[in-house]
Amino acid sequence: MLEIREGQRLSGAARRLLDYVEHHPNAVLVSSALDLAGKISSSDATVIRAIQSLGFDGLPHLKAAIAQKLDEGARTPVEKVGVTLGELTQERSRTPFQLVVGAYAHMLDRLSRSPLSEQLEAAVRLLNAADRIGLYGGGPPVRLAQQTATHLGRIGRSSFVMEASGHTFADQLLGLQRGDAVILIAYGRVLKESVILKSELQRVGGQLVVITDNPGGQLAEGAQAVLEVPRTEVGNMTLYGTILLTLETIVLSLTQLSPERAMETARRLSDLRDELKRGA
Repeated sequence: MLEIREGQRLSGAARRLLDYVEHHPNAVLVSSALDLAGKISSSDATVIRAIQSLGFDGLPHLKAAIAQKLDEGARTPVEKVGVTLGELTQERSRTPFQLVVGAYAHMLDRLSRSPLSEQLEAAVRLLNAADRIGLYGGGPPVRLAQQTATHLGRIGRSSFVMEASGHTFADQLLGLQRGDAVILIAYGRVLKESVILKSELQRVGGQLVVITDNPGGQLAEGAQAVLEVPRTEVGNMTLYGTILLTLETIVLSLTQLSPERAMETARRLSDLRDELKRGA
């Protein structure tokens, strides 16, 4: 992921740091020098020196370079699976289940100490004032968007999912309105659809909420609310539980803000289901 000059001599700490960056780039984005020191069995001062020996001014510079590589889609699927298999081989003392539970336990502890709670409060206030709540996540996150839209509908919130791509996506962009607030799930490579969605939403006067592990990235810049949610990984296989946790928290928060609307919708949903049963 990081390019090293040919013939460059690295210290042991720098090589361990380079290896950690290669295998866990997303984790580095949300780590302090002290966090990284624990990962490579060194001190935070040594980590800073190692970063500088790799050609970076400091940890923020390193993170910016990693974020750019992730935005560009630095790894092929073959490389990603290879990294994951390598970690599974090294961790034979733990089952895949234990690896997944351990990865989530570590990430949940980190999230509990992060600014995410305050970021969620700001995002929910914005979404609560919207006429409609849209969701877009290119690739696998589209499934999370679809599920969240269903839950929003069940608490009486008007919602829509933007799930097309290419020219078809243009038709969905035409439907954006001034009172819309769109939740953009932005991870990895920056999609053209995401960039144009951001621009069009700004043009019509809508609001943008970005869920991302790269709060300094192109899509987060200028958004009305940014939720910094690192991806959880085993090897280089992305787990989507932390993103889903964030979306479910949004739904629960909106439910709490409008309990009467949620109950009225729930009763109507129950009535409609009863009608369908009788019709069958």
